[in-house]
Amino acid sequence: MDLDQLWKNTQEELKIVLAPAVFQTFVSQTQLISLKDQTATIACPNSYLVQMNNKRYYDLFKSALDNQTKKNIIINFIDQQPIEIQNSPKKTSTPLFSKNYSTTSYDPNLNPKYTFDNLIVGNSNNFAFAAAQGIIKNPGLSYNPFFIWGGVGVGKTHLMQAIGHQLLKDNPDMKIKYFPAETFGNELVDSLKTKNMTKFKNKYRKLDCILVDDIQFIAGKEYTKEEFFHTFNALHMNGKQIILTSDRKPDEIGQLEDRLVSRFMGGLTVDIQLPDYEMRVAIIKQNTEKKGIKMTNEATLFLAQNIQSNIRDIEGKLQKLFIQSLTDKVGEIDISFIQQQLNINTNDFSQNQDRASMSPRHIISVCAKFFQVKTSDLCGKSRKKDLVQARHITAHFLLDEINLPLEKVGRLLGGRDHTSIMHARDKIHHQLSTNPQTKQLINQIHTLL
Repeated sequence: MDLDQLWKNTQEELKIVLAPAVFQTFVSQTQLISLKDQTATIACPNSYLVQMNNKRYYDLFKSALDNQTKKNIIINFIDQQPIEIQNSPKKTSTPLFSKNYSTTSYDPNLNPKYTFDNLIVGNSNNFAFAAAQGIIKNPGLSYNPFFIWGGVGVGKTHLMQAIGHQLLKDNPDMKIKYFPAETFGNELVDSLKTKNMTKFKNKYRKLDCILVDDIQFIAGKEYTKEEFFHTFNALHMNGKQIILTSDRKPDEIGQLEDRLVSRFMGGLTVDIQLPDYEMRVAIIKQNTEKKGIKMTNEATLFLAQNIQSNIRDIEGKLQKLFIQSLTDKVGEIDISFIQQQLNINTNDFSQNQDRASMSPRHIISVCAKFFQVKTSDLCGKSRKKDLVQARHITAHFLLDEINLPLEKVGRLLGGRDHTSIMHARDKIHHQLSTNPQTKQLINQIHTLL
């Protein structure tokens, strides 16, 4: 069996065990380039995929290759564009970039602060970041459309605009436009009033890449939805890149027709979570360095433990501390200054530190004991009703108590993919607001942790 056929068979095996989004991001762009002395060399298009495949998916790659070759394979991931992509002919019939374009006459409307240089990558957004690298390598081909969803202030707009900046850096002739969905609707209304629809359509349909923020705001606006549907189709059919953000998944946006939902989910849909503790520390350090704020290391950790919210809130509180430190002529911000300005006490800090130091195994053990099941069963493959509920609640604690990323929770609870853990999280959150028994049960387990 030649290498290409061997790798094709291996990928097909991985496709069965991995979630579609995971396979598309971490496996589909790889290539087996050599197999010598039971050592397989696999090319990945960027260093991030090398790191992630080594860290998270090595065992799955190895198992699939072992099964195909009937040997004990050692895998070496390398940062190299797969040969088939390197040698693939350039498309000439429908070029991705519009060549009759001068960068001086077109405003992409990108915020200069929202670049990859300023983006903190952590457990909450590393999956979306990896997908973004694929788009930069092959705009219009890898993930199209690319749909990013998540709560307020988690960095959706930053990531989307960072892609835009990098695409322009790599392809100066590319026509890119960032705009909120509400702007699209307002301009559409103005064009109808002034009878300038042709100009409006040309403005959006002749772009090479659109970055549309808060697409949920087109819901309920019939003519806006209709026009965006046709704009989406025109761009997608010509291989142009489409990137959308929303505060929820496409199929959870109310008053959105099935035809739009299916198109929005036709590429890659990823979510961005609230930043975990390590990511909050990095965000605080980055902001203090930029503003020239002096803050003790203890104060940085204290702040990261006590602002367990979105990036925007963290930056807002840092701005408040910065301004007040200038007013009070404070040389270096310490814990006492933060306590005074943000009304945080040391008892809260101690409790948060206890939570942060709690191990995943401790949570799993406590939950298994509470539900009177074996730890091996709780972390196993069985889908018995009592085990499923116990597993969902365990996932809730792993996510909410110690901020573990979805993928890690999935690995701990039987090797499940992140979408299964998302489902468990959403189900328990819903039950907490609608079912008093679930709330009581959660409180009982909470006291045992």
